[in-house]
Amino acid sequence: MSAQQTGFPAETGDPLRAARRAVHRGRFRDAVEALAQHRTERSQTAEWQLLMAMASWRLGDFAESRRAAERARAGYRARGDADGEMRAENVAAAGAFALGQLDKAREGFTTALRLAEHFQDVLMTARCLNNLGNVCFHLGENAEALSLYSRAANAFEKIASLRGIAESWHNMGIVWRDESILELAREATERAVDAAERLGDSRLLGLTLAGRGEADALRGDLPLGRAQAEQAYRLARESDDRLTEITSLRVLALIARKGGSADEAIDLGRSATAIATDVANQWMIATTHREFGNSLHAGGRTREAADAYRVAAAAYDRLGSRRRARNMHEQATAIEGAP
Repeated sequence: MSAQQTGFPAETGDPLRAARRAVHRGRFRDAVEALAQHRTERSQTAEWQLLMAMASWRLGDFAESRRAAERARAGYRARGDADGEMRAENVAAAGAFALGQLDKAREGFTTALRLAEHFQDVLMTARCLNNLGNVCFHLGENAEALSLYSRAANAFEKIASLRGIAESWHNMGIVWRDESILELAREATERAVDAAERLGDSRLLGLTLAGRGEADALRGDLPLGRAQAEQAYRLARESDDRLTEITSLRVLALIARKGGSADEAIDLGRSATAIATDVANQWMIATTHREFGNSLHAGGRTREAADAYRVAAAAYDRLGSRRRARNMHEQATAIEGAP
């Protein structure tokens, strides 16, 4: 197949230019296709591996992302490129995080943060702070997570990184929802959506709209929450963003359940859990099964609800999120013992 047939320009002096450009523009499937044109032993340099790791993560192939990032890290380390090693370490840790290996993720993000601070790289420092916040939140350390997200947001503000601003405020919204402090959650998600809109990135907009939709639904505005979650779902499908697709379906299930439509909620929940299982993201497996259990319980399907809660508990357990795992076990036991 020629370069013209694939839609990529012929690359002579820089064979990775098309892939690099595709990653930068958020066209991750295009990036993988461009990299596949140079899948030879000699061409798979540290940068090739890092680009593959970044694109694979965004497409939901977390195991491949981790493997490629680790190969990139080894390549950069072998040639004494500490900057490249830092970037690869961050992506490798992100892969471990998505696969539920939180101890390895925390170790990797901490190493990358130390290198970023050494190089006075504000952007990478902010990314690592944000990523460490994610680890803390998953472990149930909400106060530390909020502190890290706030530090990340401040760093992103210093360099006017709209993407970083959106992601860190989106994450703060998640923590405030978890704490049931819904006004602060709504404020955080509003700031996240605003930054995503100013950036003009549809993939990021989908992510932040799903968060704002959930905040609005929990505050009682189900029509507004549904409209935003449906828009987030459309954007996720267009962007091939499986994680936001899962989140949008989970939020739509929540809204259907709160609106009294248990059957619709169950159908949406089944779709969300199937995709979460397919991408093998432990956090998504846990959160979708938790909501699926809620929907099944609302529909009077007690035994199935208890089973869903136990799947969620097992996923939380694999993540090391003991408090959440215990809560799911308790819910399963409570509904089974109810008259």
